[in-house]
Amino acid sequence: MGERNVTISGAGRIEGGSYGTVKIAGSGRVVGDLVAEEFKAAGSAKVEGNLKAQRFEAAGAFRCEGNLELEEGEAAGSLKVVGRVRAKELKLAGSAQAKGITGGYLRAGGSLSVEENVEVEIFRLMGAFEIGGLLSADRVEVELEGRARAREIGGEKIVVRAGQRSLGGFLSQALGFLFGQGSHKELVAEVIEGDEIELEATQARLVRGGKIKIGPGCRIERVEYTETLEVAPGAVVKEEVKG
Repeated sequence: MGERNVTISGAGRIEGGSYGTVKIAGSGRVVGDLVAEEFKAAGSAKVEGNLKAQRFEAAGAFRCEGNLELEEGEAAGSLKVVGRVRAKELKLAGSAQAKGITGGYLRAGGSLSVEENVEVEIFRLMGAFEIGGLLSADRVEVELEGRARAREIGGEKIVVRAGQRSLGGFLSQALGFLFGQGSHKELVAEVIEGDEIELEATQARLVRGGKIKIGPGCRIERVEYTETLEVAPGAVVKEEVKG
């Protein structure tokens, strides 16, 4: 990578290329593809192309017109990627949008919207999401603070709980602002498949796995299990099949 460092303070633009560190404080625009060892933005930042960075930090409003490829990334506020995101580790707070996400560890607090698939090793989310395709991870942990939807969810261990919003502090206030204090908490999926599955507030056509717990607020058309099945009082399972 290049050794050039560049800083935008106030308002400005830079040409794409290879840099060491890129810092934007205020309103900044990058014209073309950008490769950087470190990218930091506070305020409003836009990359009119692809962005590849070892380290990425954005606070405020960030938009990437192409693909976003990171080793480590953190974003707070509004993140919009027109293309796909690939990251070994990504932490999000606020609202995030992308065409697709792949990588290692993804943690999100707030609202996540993905047109296609999310395929990571660990997926942790507190809030709500809309995933147009498949959510696939070795471990899926979801605490619902609003409505969530995916066509299919697959993993080794899948845990979905209706959030209690007992965490307090800034994140609790932010989630309350995004979803409202009385927001409806529900996950809707066509198929959920995993080795161990624990669900609350979930509506699905098919849940398939080894050890399955169907908790409060669930409405499941069909459950296929190979080891154990527990259904909480009040939960609805229309068909149970042990294979």
